[in-house]
Amino acid sequence: MKVNKILLALFVSTITPFAYADGDLSRANVQTVVMEMGSKDGRMYFKPNQLNFKTGQAFKIVLKNVDKIKHEIEANEFVDKVFTRKVEMKDKNGDLIAEIKGAIREIEVGPMKEVEWYVVPIQPGKNITMVCAIPGHKEAGMHGLITIE
Repeated sequence: MKVNKILLALFVSTITPFAYADGDLSRANVQTVVMEMGSKDGRMYFKPNQLNFKTGQAFKIVLKNVDKIKHEIEANEFVDKVFTRKVEMKDKNGDLIAEIKGAIREIEVGPMKEVEWYVVPIQPGKNITMVCAIPGHKEAGMHGLITIE
């Protein structure tokens, strides 16, 4: 019986360091990705229209609407493969307007505004579709792809 307890203690001590991570990985080494939303010459766009992420890496996605009309991003498969820590909006002075937490399905950004979306990808995926689901925007060119490695 004593040998079993010693073996159990040795086993637990060898796996414990791998069971828990140091610190909050959703806030460590955050990489910023800026995506512009807009229109030009009768076409609408996401710029860039291809985004690449890595599982386990924390990202701040800055959704920057440079247009005089609202736009949005809808990427259902993407949101199923990431942990959203928060979505944050600030005023022109950098003061917090709102912080939204929990499951996010789409984000609408007002004219000439920007929103910060903090995510950590947790599952890989390729050719994940992102669109602006406002009627006519996708058809005008506002779509793209996301890859999570």
